[in-house]
Amino acid sequence: MWLPLSRGDVMSPDWLATRVTVVAMAVAAPVYFFALVWSLPFALTPLGVPLWDWMFTFIVVPSVFSITWVVLIFLNRYRLANTVHIMHSTMVSVPLRWRVFYGLNAAFVMMFFILPVVTAPVAVIGGLALAGATTHRLLRGRSGRGSVIGLFYVLLAVVLVVLPAYIVWSFVPRYIVIWNTMITAWTDAWIGIANGIAQCLVNSLSLCSPIHFIYFSAQQYEQGVFGEVYSEKPAHAIRALEGLLFVVFLILYLPPMITPLGTLPLLDMRWLFTNYINWASLGVVAIMTLVKRLTHVVNDTTIGGATNTLVVSMFLLVEIFFKTNLLVVTLVIWLAFLIFALVTLLSLAQASPREMY
Repeated sequence: MWLPLSRGDVMSPDWLATRVTVVAMAVAAPVYFFALVWSLPFALTPLGVPLWDWMFTFIVVPSVFSITWVVLIFLNRYRLANTVHIMHSTMVSVPLRWRVFYGLNAAFVMMFFILPVVTAPVAVIGGLALAGATTHRLLRGRSGRGSVIGLFYVLLAVVLVVLPAYIVWSFVPRYIVIWNTMITAWTDAWIGIANGIAQCLVNSLSLCSPIHFIYFSAQQYEQGVFGEVYSEKPAHAIRALEGLLFVVFLILYLPPMITPLGTLPLLDMRWLFTNYINWASLGVVAIMTLVKRLTHVVNDTTIGGATNTLVVSMFLLVEIFFKTNLLVVTLVIWLAFLIFALVTLLSLAQASPREMY
């Protein structure tokens, strides 16, 4: 149940962070679509002039795709901000550090499997919706019907439908090429990067989970014995340790990468995870699960619930036994995406479309 924020809560750090997240989504949309279109091995030729065709393919097309999502984000900005707030505040079964883990996997699935396929139809549907809203506004006389402004709105409504429809019509025969391009990029390079990031994040969070549990247990003991909590968990220090481990693991796991700024000196020591680190993390997860069951702990979010434990274990086991199987690795990443999508949809269903302060 939503309650209005008090004056003291106006623009609190949590609420400011939700708005920053929504703005980041709006900024990420054009960056993604320009990168996607520029990576495709073809150009559309509707105008017959090389320069104009180049501008149409690599400027107009990603702009139309981007505008569609930016407008959707803008129209739903309050609901999205409230969704982020719910996920941060009330989804206690998925702590923030694990939401980052699921969110990263979800981002990879969205970039390589979902957005390239759904964006073109969404652009047409969005264009139709905007054109309908524009026409409705015109017919109700809000835009100066019969005036130059009215004519402008009519032309705008036509453009909002025709341009996305034409782009989609041009892209439909190319969908196989687009899909093959994304799948090739995924299988050749990005699956290793996505899996590497997931593995390093899982290991850093799993190995630090006993620290969270120790402080949780101390607070529970103090609350039960003294009726008051004296031990304050050094959350920032623990997060810093998790971040440090994550960076160290990334350097150890990933192979050297060529970037515009030079080659990153990564060590490509994947065998270290297969033979040692993942086994250690599995041991920690097993011990933590056993301890929580023996002590009948129900409110701790150190490892998360049974679903989270299962997903974490699957990521660790895949690296040990199926690291070269692209299908198995992809399916595990998709599993993390589906869990994140479910949590997001549940939060979205509860989110108010109104500004909450």
